[in-house]
Amino acid sequence: MKIPLITEIQRFSLQDGPGFRTTVFLKGCPLKCPWCHNPETQRPVQEYYYNQARCVSCGRCTAVCPTGGSTLVPGPGKDMVLQLDRSKCINCMRCVAVCLTEGRESVGQAMSLEDILQEVLSDEPFYRNSGGGVTISGGDPLMYPLFTLELAKRIKEHKVHVAIETSCFPKDWKTIQPLLEYVDLFIIDLKSMNPVKHEEVICWPLQPILDNFERLIESKANVRIHIPVVPGFNDSPQDFADYISYLEQFADRIKGVDILNYHVYGEGKYISLGRAKEYQYKGVEENPPEKVLPLARGLKLAGISSVTIGGLVGITTSREEHGRDAGMRCVA
Repeated sequence: MKIPLITEIQRFSLQDGPGFRTTVFLKGCPLKCPWCHNPETQRPVQEYYYNQARCVSCGRCTAVCPTGGSTLVPGPGKDMVLQLDRSKCINCMRCVAVCLTEGRESVGQAMSLEDILQEVLSDEPFYRNSGGGVTISGGDPLMYPLFTLELAKRIKEHKVHVAIETSCFPKDWKTIQPLLEYVDLFIIDLKSMNPVKHEEVICWPLQPILDNFERLIESKANVRIHIPVVPGFNDSPQDFADYISYLEQFADRIKGVDILNYHVYGEGKYISLGRAKEYQYKGVEENPPEKVLPLARGLKLAGISSVTIGGLVGITTSREEHGRDAGMRCVA
């Protein structure tokens, strides 16, 4: 069983399922969403952040780098400055180990299954009091189906609610089927209902995702849908109409829909990872919350009982508050 690297174990999360939750972020995802705000979870290998503002060009990293990927060169003044050539990096992490200012930070930690369980179960009283639990996320946990199955099984032995966040990408239903016994909630990203656009932009076919979603519904699994709304990709009236038309068929069989507006928080991560050229949404402004209200209202009219903007499930507001500050609020 391959155990993935862990990028973070986040406590007291409110957007990864009901109640207070601890979310385990696995490293690795087969999709290539160009707006991804968690690029550190895309590649299944260890990487490092370089925080230039914290770097004092002390040269400790250059002394231990075995490939010459870190060197000191003359700066614009008299001081020497650090120059990185990440193409030479072999991910030995020696530079991270010797950095005294946290200018370098490793991304992706190797943990045993027992260590992960100890972390997530330490908050068990909070789960019980809030109706929360553990969410396995990523990346995509279905990149590691055997590990995800075993982790979910071990958590359920403690009678803790288990959710997974996934694009439901596998092309073989048998990858997902064993999870039905141990997963209480499947949170599925639907990034587009246009199969051509989905494959061209995200580099993965849409049909397996829809097939798996429908099989989960047929199996009477609890399913909640996440719709990331991205400027210029899936925020047109036609995109919204396609979502509404498709999900209306399952209105009484899904737990709800969370509309998640695109945000720019990921750009700094791409820079720190040395992958700024991969980020295709530089300069793209966030949509105001009002932009997605037609989608939210359409889904409600289609009979979906719970629709949120921002994903805070269970937190409600009055109708008067569905204005500019509604980006992190429920509409149902």
